[in-house]
Amino acid sequence: MKYDDASWHYGGDFPAAQPNEHGGTHIALFLKWCFCRGWAGELHTEDEPEAVTQVVHGRLSATEFFFKYCDGKFTDEDLNDNGNSFASKYYGDNGLYLEDYAEHFGDLMYVAPEAAHDFARFSAMLDSRLATGVLEKTKET
Repeated sequence: MKYDDASWHYGGDFPAAQPNEHGGTHIALFLKWCFCRGWAGELHTEDEPEAVTQVVHGRLSATEFFFKYCDGKFTDEDLNDNGNSFASKYYGDNGLYLEDYAEHFGDLMYVAPEAAHDFARFSAMLDSRLATGVLEKTKET
């Protein structure tokens, strides 16, 4: 299952003169947070465990990892069962991730690299969602 694809962002209504990588920054940050929680998928823990460790410890940008090892696509293979359980709701079609990102980092969306984001603040946003369990939009009745 594909959660997101950077090309969906840089291939659409995207600010002029921005590198394609900026279309994947919000995805890469989410992936880094998942890796920090120990939710990297077997695909990555088996094939490039050192790169996963480097992302977790900030020695390799998650954006670089995302484009090099994921080809700019975020799929269920990138995460383990725990990560997919969270992502399928929070990042899924009815999920709140993109709204949360836009609310907290909207001024950086598509125009700033990963390094311009406060990862501690980003992590706190996701940690809060995980703790409350409110991951999806409520259905209007």
